[in-house]
Amino acid sequence: MIRWIRVVVALALALALSASVYWGYTLFLLATGLIVFGVAYGWPRLTDSPQPRATSIMLGLFGVAGLLAAFRDDAAPYLDWLPVLAGLGLLWTFVQNLTRGMGASDAVANVSAQVAGVVIVLSASTWVAAITMPGDKEAIVVGLVSLIVAGCMTALPWPAIYTSPLAIAMPVAVAGILSVLIFKDAISVPVSLVLGGIMGLLVAGVDRMLGLIAYSQYQAVSLELSQNIELKKNVEKARSFAVQLALGAAPIALGGVVVYSLERIAF
Repeated sequence: MIRWIRVVVALALALALSASVYWGYTLFLLATGLIVFGVAYGWPRLTDSPQPRATSIMLGLFGVAGLLAAFRDDAAPYLDWLPVLAGLGLLWTFVQNLTRGMGASDAVANVSAQVAGVVIVLSASTWVAAITMPGDKEAIVVGLVSLIVAGCMTALPWPAIYTSPLAIAMPVAVAGILSVLIFKDAISVPVSLVLGGIMGLLVAGVDRMLGLIAYSQYQAVSLELSQNIELKKNVEKARSFAVQLALGAAPIALGGVVVYSLERIAF
């Protein structure tokens, strides 16, 4: 049942983005900020960062900076500052880990995890770039629906050998239906099928690469320091929710890259 938390998180974020597509650019920016918040809070807990608060602050700051940079950029490709922010995020990651001391344990794993987190939060800014581009925005809605359908498939209580193919096939079918019945004048069937397939592959890949971490041992330091059973349970519950929050928000953030790329190529 806990796997469905990530689906609920993804659904809430997708609904916020889909609705704000038609309600206004500023609302869409705020909805994208929710994605940044979800990743920033959940990612350090998912990766068992030894500096969860500092990492959350770092990811939040860079995620918001990426959104504002895309928002303020008024010329294509609307992501001119993204490489600069990525470089600064990499530098911050090394400096932050150096503060732990030269003999700190699992330094390579922590740096790698933080760099991956920076990439994901900065990917959220591609949603802002996608809505800024001229033309119809139905590709955004189709992409978000495909993400939700794929997420529901991966949350089914079946082995991955069944859920992963379903997570790819079902978004393709749903995207094709949307392009034929609802958005036939805005997005072509081939583009919808490609979009659904890539989104499904993205969700299935995130589920297989990151989903297993949800069942890893809980934060060892926090649990070892705590001799109180109730406190241990609270730590487990808090981390479990944060893990599902990150697993729900990460595919939504990365999905913006797919929509933005297809808009640049196909429209």
